[in-house]
Amino acid sequence: MIFEVINGQELNGDPEQRPGRLIINFFDWSADRASTYEEPFARVDRLVRPVRANDKRAARRDRWWQYAERASGLYRGLTGLKHCYVAAATTKHLSFSASPVARVFTHALYAFTTDRWDHYAVVQSTLHEVWARKYSGALKQDLRYSPSNCFETFAFPGDLWQTAQPALAQIGEKYHEHRRQLMRELWLGLTPIYNLYHAREVGPELVTKVSKKPADVARAGFDGLLELRRLHVALDNAVRDAYGWTDLNLGHDFVEIDILPENDRIRYTISPSARKEVLKRLLALNHQRAKEEAAKAPATKTRGAGRKSAPTLATGPGLFEVL
Repeated sequence: MIFEVINGQELNGDPEQRPGRLIINFFDWSADRASTYEEPFARVDRLVRPVRANDKRAARRDRWWQYAERASGLYRGLTGLKHCYVAAATTKHLSFSASPVARVFTHALYAFTTDRWDHYAVVQSTLHEVWARKYSGALKQDLRYSPSNCFETFAFPGDLWQTAQPALAQIGEKYHEHRRQLMRELWLGLTPIYNLYHAREVGPELVTKVSKKPADVARAGFDGLLELRRLHVALDNAVRDAYGWTDLNLGHDFVEIDILPENDRIRYTISPSARKEVLKRLLALNHQRAKEEAAKAPATKTRGAGRKSAPTLATGPGLFEVL
């Protein structure tokens, strides 16, 4: 079986987020079944088997035609979905993107096993980004997203796992599709798009310089960036309202984020006071959910986010485990 394989660089850097390579994927098949695909099996036999013969783990030696880490839970979770949402594990700007499920995701990506746009709206929101930066690690100036620390502990709004919220879905899909079109028009990946998005001095001239596009395209791109900001404010407010926190003014503006490097701290985001209040309320909600779950199942340990039978966030097996 030949699949496209995508990594973090392609997700964040390619304007169309296209996988750059193909990979042989035999899932958890037996050798007899895998060998019916004669040419792929022969290639793995020639390139992978000699390397696996010296592996310290018996399972890797004995099942040399399979991925060393198959990420079975991830791919089971993708079954039947129209698409999923993926984000780079290490990234300057936390961004989730819709992706076909018939791909192999490397260990440099996390896949959110849902195709619902209301779920996307929440994880793409600044409210989730604030939580992620508080409870994840960092590599130089980049966020190292941690599913165990900032996804499993994140309290989603109300009963969102059981009940769809059309208003959230509408703004989530609209935001994503506008951003996707903007990337294609300026022929820029996610990272340069968000660099422009957060630039206080952004204008047609800067867009022309970064995108190398003609003045008329750059002007339209500048207008598109302003629209992306407007949509992000609308998305954040919709997520805020889903929590019932309509009293909270998020106060979007250009803000200096002190946890970022000194030479790159300006972001177009929610106000410092709103940032603190969001963290306070999310933490309180996390604790409330933990108490509720402990009362229902006192013998079961939980991280407090409360998502039984909910979609999961998982990483792929990694290209270099195979070839």
